[in-house]
Amino acid sequence: MRRLYKRESKLAQIMESNIVHGIVGCLVLINAVILAALTYCTPQDPMHQYLVMVDRLILGFFLAEIGLRLWANGVLFFRSPWNVFDFVIIVGSALPLGFSSQILRALRALRLFYFIEVSAKMRHVVQGFYKALPGISNVFVLMLILFFTFSIVGVLLFPNAPRFTDMGSALHTLFQVLSGDDWYNVLRDVLKFYPYAWLFFYTFYVVMVFVILNLFIGVVVGALQSAEDELDQHEDFDIAGAFKDVQKRLKAIESKLE
Repeated sequence: MRRLYKRESKLAQIMESNIVHGIVGCLVLINAVILAALTYCTPQDPMHQYLVMVDRLILGFFLAEIGLRLWANGVLFFRSPWNVFDFVIIVGSALPLGFSSQILRALRALRLFYFIEVSAKMRHVVQGFYKALPGISNVFVLMLILFFTFSIVGVLLFPNAPRFTDMGSALHTLFQVLSGDDWYNVLRDVLKFYPYAWLFFYTFYVVMVFVILNLFIGVVVGALQSAEDELDQHEDFDIAGAFKDVQKRLKAIESKLE
């Protein structure tokens, strides 16, 4: 039993090594390129058959990788959301389920997120964005309130303008202005009826683009900075722990020598 446990522990270390991560990462990139290349080939194209064959070989490697990781970690394998994601995508794309299998095979391109899993820096970026979600939601609610307010004001100020006949058309018009989709022509259409409309549109654009956008950027940057500070503290803690461990070993060696 101990030998089996040691074997599984050794296998888990191998599967988490930088070499294995590097090989899997290269194959993930190659697989993504193959999936993109298949969109340019017809089933009758000889290159299509070659790409499908390579794709199946890579899928076989992914299945073997998932199997080895599952054997090495046992039930603990499913505690990681990334592992569950890999298991569903890889095993699902290998099952002959017709159209649904094609969808899962296409979703295999999402394994590019594998690089987030193996990179501590990228994981902290994702964690920072996750921490920013409450602040982002607050900014989003504020943006909706401003959208609704400006829409009501637009309908009341420009009742004869074709783009502000009701709330729906007003919201659509303001979203077009915010997205920058030919918004000057929108302004020109309203100026034909109301020469002072430029003040309304410029105020809306300045508030939504410069103020709200900067609030959004500030929330995200603050969350990322917080995640970076936590990473630095964790690294400092690891260094301090390693230093203490070295001191204990040196003291043990000195006591033995004495």
